[in-house]
Amino acid sequence: MFTEPPKKLNNYLVSNSYLEYASFLLSDIEYFLMYADIPTKASKFSNIEKRFNAIQNLIYKSKDHFLSNNIFFEKPFELHFEYLNWFYNCTLKEFNDSFKTPNDSSTFDRESLDGIKKSVKFFDALQAYLPMNHNEFFLYESAKFSSKAFGDCFNEGENVLSGNNKLSMEMTESALDMLERAYLSVEQEPYRRQEYEALTISISSSQQNYLSFKNFQDLKRIYIASCYQENVLLKQLFLVASFSADESFSDSLESILKVIDSISEKIPEFAAIRNESALNMIGSNLIMSGEEVDDFKMFFPPVEYSNILESNAFNYLDNLPYKMIH
Repeated sequence: MFTEPPKKLNNYLVSNSYLEYASFLLSDIEYFLMYADIPTKASKFSNIEKRFNAIQNLIYKSKDHFLSNNIFFEKPFELHFEYLNWFYNCTLKEFNDSFKTPNDSSTFDRESLDGIKKSVKFFDALQAYLPMNHNEFFLYESAKFSSKAFGDCFNEGENVLSGNNKLSMEMTESALDMLERAYLSVEQEPYRRQEYEALTISISSSQQNYLSFKNFQDLKRIYIASCYQENVLLKQLFLVASFSADESFSDSLESILKVIDSISEKIPEFAAIRNESALNMIGSNLIMSGEEVDDFKMFFPPVEYSNILESNAFNYLDNLPYKMIH
């Protein structure tokens, strides 16, 4: 991928950015449908319909942009395009089903577990087109581990208390390790500079000042920190839930459940922070490359997004000791 001229790389990066932007807009809708009550969802019904249309237009725009230029990296683009259309259809189905009597949301259903497995296969396939020391390679590796923490450790009908929480915790620890590598690789690997130069190749020098390379890097670091923060919370959830299977903690079950509820309440907020940081990063990349993209208002916005730079996760990652990334 990084042996091709900048103009060819630009076509792929811009086309792929439209897909990523659409993906995080879908994730925003997904969390809104998951956590908003029915009256709130009903009040946003027409707005969500319009958002689905806007997302579909972004997907088509990505395809049109890709085909209108020299076609390189066709396989990774088609892989991402097909996966996003699947994600779109799944989220649209959730929307259409969102006003039915809800099932027990605390248990894992077959459809959700199958979706997790499909996502893992997509992450694995896309990694084949990335250098092994690329930050995105580590991000996909982390996403695989965090997905497997659910998909490989819970069966249909189980809840967070009845799954293999010790294995889930190990998977999440591996996800955190991959995020640390991703954070360090943003500075160490040469591909970020190539991506920046490819994205800015077609615009004037005055426009390039819109986003400096330092800001380009900082937005990526913030996104990785938001993913790290979310996974730390999941690790805490699995750790506390694992106590419920220990007979020595049987008398403390009520306290354990209260802690689990407290952690669970934070998960939507941290997921929303991750989505907003991603949309800020990808939207800025598109504008930096001379493309036009609407600034969509999130349906499930985070309350504490501005605090990410002061978070323990960002502080920890920003003070990681230097080490070689393999």
